[in-house]
Amino acid sequence: MKNIIQKTIGYVAAAAILFSFNACEQSEVAPEAGLAAQGVQEAHQTKSMNLDQTYTVQLTELNGSGVSGMATIELTGDMLNVYLQASGLTPNMEHMQHIHGFVTTNQNSVCPPMSADTNGDGLISLVEGIPFYGSVLVPLTPYPTADAMRMVDFMNSYAITKAARPLQNNVIVLHGMYVNGVYDPTIPVACGQLKVANQGKGSR
Repeated sequence: MKNIIQKTIGYVAAAAILFSFNACEQSEVAPEAGLAAQGVQEAHQTKSMNLDQTYTVQLTELNGSGVSGMATIELTGDMLNVYLQASGLTPNMEHMQHIHGFVTTNQNSVCPPMSADTNGDGLISLVEGIPFYGSVLVPLTPYPTADAMRMVDFMNSYAITKAARPLQNNVIVLHGMYVNGVYDPTIPVACGQLKVANQGKGSR
């Protein structure tokens, strides 16, 4: 019964976060940090949509999953090219992956510590991680299925809005592993902060 309740709560939470992503996309509110004047903020947002930048992500395990990996994100204007490799995932199962962040505040996303486990069950659920990494800003679809070697090798491109800016405020979270014999597709298994690799110097 505990597993069924946990799985149900996880699916509801995932749906709520995906709904919040759609709302963010419509509002196109940018979490611009360190800009006090509204005019300066708007100018920066407009300019930032034309920047070329590269970001790297070091993915480390959550919930004792053993998952690790690396991602490279290339930003060109309003397009993202995402290259992600991860190992230690549950084989032959789909793994959700998202860029998470905060839209209505200047708060930076971080990977949740074990203290995020507020119900004391020894695991950080998707919902328990939200205060640390925020809602879904960019779902990295189509979600990959890990191969028999427990690996994914993923690449895709996405159009993004100002809601995901600045990207270095955000994290990537991977989801999905067995909990008490039941596969939970929502539980976080790896997380990593987006870090600027080229300090805004594009290849143009």
